[in-house]
Amino acid sequence: MTTKAKWLIAAGVIVAAGILAVVVVVVGLSVLDEVRPENRHLPVYQLEQVDSTHQWYRRTTVRWGSAVYVQDFEDYGFELWNPEPTSGIGRPSFGNSLMCSIPGQSPSNYVAVDCGSEMSAYEIFRNVNQPVFDWRHAKFQSMEFGGIIGRTEHKRSTDGALMAEVVRTLSEGTPTTEVFPLAEKRSNVCSVCFFTDALPGIKFCPQVYRDESGAVYLAESMGMEPLTHGMKYHARWIPAGALFAEWVKTP
Repeated sequence: MTTKAKWLIAAGVIVAAGILAVVVVVVGLSVLDEVRPENRHLPVYQLEQVDSTHQWYRRTTVRWGSAVYVQDFEDYGFELWNPEPTSGIGRPSFGNSLMCSIPGQSPSNYVAVDCGSEMSAYEIFRNVNQPVFDWRHAKFQSMEFGGIIGRTEHKRSTDGALMAEVVRTLSEGTPTTEVFPLAEKRSNVCSVCFFTDALPGIKFCPQVYRDESGAVYLAESMGMEPLTHGMKYHARWIPAGALFAEWVKTP
């Protein structure tokens, strides 16, 4: 079990002197998972988070020995090929989270760190001495469209012209001023992921939005604004080119 804290609620009914009293006792139990025995030998890393200079984004820093890794606006669009890495190389001071190496990558460049709470959720962290990957000029071999939630649209392409159009749209396109209704749900948003031999184990995954009319938009990544209930998502949405818009709509 990976739950970091649990609250136990006990309710009792007490009858005294002919008066019915209902007493609800709330007992807070803070339960921190211990480090698993097989991971206790791993060096400890420290994680801290502050607001990014980019609105709606956070800057997270991981310190592991003398190495410093970061995840900020420039890194939000990158995801792991394998979302559940297992090659642990570091651990926090408590809990079952892990820092893992990424297949094909040197830990001196990139690592994966579990930033989840109740469930594991590995994020990519870049060594501060490693330049941000230049997706604008990368040679991508293929791209994969995950499909809008609730539909079966998963597809893959190696079409160079199609991929070049998406990259050009993201690099040079003019964002719309329209505000899309993403505060309550993300069922009309998904990713299109690009793969390149120059970045093994990691994929570049810009966001795709389709409105009710069927118009398609692209964004490098999305930031989140915490609300009283849930999150509101913000992105720099750019109208997609004709090739990609047609490819997305085609079964």
